[in-house]
Order: sequence, then C-alpha cells, then structure tokens
Amino acid sequence: MTDSASGKALRTLACIVFVLVFFVGDCKSPTNPDLKGGVLATFANDPHNEQWSILITNEETIKELYAYQNHESAAYIPNGLVVKGAVSYNKPWSWHIDSENVHMAEITAEINDGWPGWVESMLENWAGRYFGPWYARLVSVKDYR
Repeated sequence: MTDSASGKALRTLACIVFVLVFFVGDCKSPTNPDLKGGVLATFANDPHNEQWSILITNEETIKELYAYQNHESAAYIPNGLVVKGAVSYNKPWSWHIDSENVHMAEITAEINDGWPGWVESMLENWAGRYFGPWYARLVSVKDYR
C-alpha cells in the first residue's frame, strides 16, 4: 500500500469509528433512558463522598429544583421513590429514583435519610421506599427538555 492509500484507509477507519461511537453507542434501552423531556440533577453526600443523579420529569419538582438552585427556596433534599435497576445516568449504583415520584423537601422523615452506598448495600430494604438524605448537596443541573 502506498503512503496516500494507507492515509486514506486510516481516515476511513477513523470516520467509521466516529459513526459507531456517536450514533450506535446512543441506542435506547430500558437501562439507558432518553434524557430528553427531563432535568438531570446530580447530588452529593459529602460525609460519605458519594454522588447520585436523578432524571426528573415531574414538572412541579423541576420548578422546585430551580427555585432551590436560584435561592428562592430552602427545599434542598430530593425525596424520591427508590427503584431497583441501574440506569446510565446514576452510575455506579444499581438503583435509581423514579423520575415522576420525586419532590424537593426542606426536611424528610428520619427513615428516609441515608446515603447512596447504604441504599446500594441494603437495596432489598430500600426498593419501594423514599430516599431523602439530609446531607444532600446539589452539584449540577442539566436541562434536557
């Protein structure tokens, strides 16, 4: 192969890899939901140095989230229903918070307090219950609507 032919072959291969990574890698599945139509909020639990993310599609909760972010509300705790099953936006956890069944709260019942690693280690007990950690800190908000 000549230098120009091998260069063309490398460019073609690079194009194929680009297409595979950006188009095929974005396939939808039950564990990789489309983020369109929601707001992705990432929270930290500083005492345990852990983070988790929630895709919020409940419009009232989205308003509550932005009110907190804009210092118009003291409701800093995401209180939502724990669902078994890993999702792409909440790694490394094998659970997630129901996108519609979540709201922001100023305080939650002590039984809802915890941290992501504890939810993970006790998932059988947490599934179907509300997780509203008192040490939640909003890290980021990305709007996919």
